[in-house]
Amino acid sequence: MVTAKLHGVELVKGQKWTVRVTAYGTTLIFPFEAEQYARSYADGQAFRLGVEVVELKDCA
Repeated sequence: MVTAKLHGVELVKGQKWTVRVTAYGTTLIFPFEAEQYARSYADGQAFRLGVEVVELKDCA
């Protein structure tokens, strides 16, 4: 049985920085121009949800 991911925070590095926050199965995407703002936001959301930040590289 596969269960849905309830909580997660992903930091995606591409042309712009993107933070994907998944809470209770709903995903929201937040774009950032600067790395420091994206990392700060991701760290705050991860702390709030009790998860670790997963760093991904945008392949597209």
